[in-house]
Amino acid sequence: MRNYIEHMALWADITDSQRHFEVHVPVIAVEEPVLRSAIFAFSSRHIDRQRAGDTAEALQYHNHCLQMLIPALSGAQEKITDVILAAVAILREHEEMDWEDNQFHLTGTTHILNSVSSFGSSGGLGEAAAWLCLREDIYVSLTAQKPLRTNLQNFIHSDIFQRDDDFAWGSRMVFLLCKVLKCAFTYEASTECLALLHDVEQEVERWFNAKPNTFNPIRLIPRTQQRGQRFPNIWMLLPIHVIGLQYYHVAKIVLAVSSSPSPAVGYENLKHLRNIERTIRNHLLVVLGLARSNTKAENALFTARHSLVAWGWVLRNKLDQEAAETLLRDMEMTTGWNMTGLIQTLREQWNDEDSDH
Repeated sequence: MRNYIEHMALWADITDSQRHFEVHVPVIAVEEPVLRSAIFAFSSRHIDRQRAGDTAEALQYHNHCLQMLIPALSGAQEKITDVILAAVAILREHEEMDWEDNQFHLTGTTHILNSVSSFGSSGGLGEAAAWLCLREDIYVSLTAQKPLRTNLQNFIHSDIFQRDDDFAWGSRMVFLLCKVLKCAFTYEASTECLALLHDVEQEVERWFNAKPNTFNPIRLIPRTQQRGQRFPNIWMLLPIHVIGLQYYHVAKIVLAVSSSPSPAVGYENLKHLRNIERTIRNHLLVVLGLARSNTKAENALFTARHSLVAWGWVLRNKLDQEAAETLLRDMEMTTGWNMTGLIQTLREQWNDEDSDH
């Protein structure tokens, strides 16, 4: 429990000013065995990974949690409480730590959110858990290049759209990225979807232009002005500012990818593709720089990791590739996430690119 509180709760609380998963969830877990078992499974996995031990203890807690969850999830919707949603969301965090992601608990969280529409604007632990589930859905949408599964209509009555604090601004950028993902990876490039993408692109730019000054870096050193550093040095005030800015740059990447031209061969199309790749690389370097420059904002490591899964191939420079690999290895030490599979995949992609020259 102490390991979870001190090292892992902030992963869930990154956009939550009330820090429900750090402050409230442990207290509730004292009386709620389903939540306690979920925390112990996740935290045991984290400790075991850092010590390179086996995961038998984590599996034991995980199975115990499932034995309590299955009856609750099989019954009426009224039985699905905010505690149940929080437990499933934590199990999803536990599941994400494997390179081979089966997404069982992601299916569970999206089913709950889409069935019990009130969680997205309920306040308290229910809404905090819903926003965590939404970010978990973003992860899979980005890395698998598939549309978001969650029904965003269930979030539109959240008070983050009325509040003006920095946590609300950060959450609105999360929501805007979700709107981009709803259309960007669809296989049907319909006129309606392209129009929606154009509209949300305008919303993304309005967010960036109107964001509070606190979302501006307090220190910025471009990578061209640094020796031995491949990513820009970007200091932000708080983790919420890091995440807000990272999600903005990820949204810009997805929008750039979505503007790819038709497959017809021609100089203008090839030129456009090169410009898109340059845009992706520039925004990706900022995403990686934000993760490297703000060590307290560990969530930024996850965003960087997911972005490398999707677009790491655009890093053509050998030194950039080495810096990305170092960032991933540091993340594995910090978070316990397994990076071996991703690093191997990136190396294969980079070698393929080298063989083309």
